[in-house]
Amino acid sequence: MSERTAIEVQPETIAAAHGVASDTAFGAVVPPLYLSSTYRFPDFDTPGAYDYGRVGNPTRDMLGEAIARLEGGAGAVLTPSGMAAVDLLINRLPVGSAVLAPHDCYGGTMRLLKTRAALQQITLRLVDQSDLDAFKTTLWDHPALVLIETPSNPLMRVVDIAGLSALAKAAGARVAVDNTFLSPVLQQPLALGADYVLHSTTKFLNGHSDVISGAVIAADAGEARALKHWANVTGAIAAPFDSWLTLRGLRTLFARMAGQERNAMAIAERLSG
Repeated sequence: MSERTAIEVQPETIAAAHGVASDTAFGAVVPPLYLSSTYRFPDFDTPGAYDYGRVGNPTRDMLGEAIARLEGGAGAVLTPSGMAAVDLLINRLPVGSAVLAPHDCYGGTMRLLKTRAALQQITLRLVDQSDLDAFKTTLWDHPALVLIETPSNPLMRVVDIAGLSALAKAAGARVAVDNTFLSPVLQQPLALGADYVLHSTTKFLNGHSDVISGAVIAADAGEARALKHWANVTGAIAAPFDSWLTLRGLRTLFARMAGQERNAMAIAERLSG
């Protein structure tokens, strides 16, 4: 193996350069924005890489590849919002499936879960996930999905992803972690045992307050394909322009997170004094 092939691409490089100078048509350094809803086939019997924009889009796929690489996942699906990302997982569950969620989860997530439960589409249980013993007692009926949010929004409570994931897996549940607040810069839930990572890319990944979008990243390649299929079935896909803007925002993710950490520490130190 040569020295060049042995070099591991750093996460900072993935964020800053994924897709750069990859345009084969004109050699554009910045990845093009593909807005087309349909695509030409080479001939009647030969499909191309893309056919219809709901099924796949080059710009959306490029962002998904970048986020999946940053999270250490097998694939990602981009959705119209962070709530749509949560619902992409929820509405794939069989009717009546038990879902465990944090008692202090994001208000939009709580509203979604309670509405699905009121429609008798899921059975919902809320638990203080900082208490592993209390959490363990809620696993008695083998829930289908455990949702984790750490740090929580907006109270910033932190829970043990690895510990919760181990208990959930032992009970046969799949685990999804909302990683919106820390981003893959500071936390990679898949490496801690999660099956899925959720993002409201509206926030830190995009970073410019001009996009509403979300993402689901799967650890397993088969699950990533299944999620992409379900997004096509339901139409829960992100727009190409939103994906292009988020990919632009991703370029500065590591620099922004570092600056925000410094600023937050300076404020905390000032307040503590």
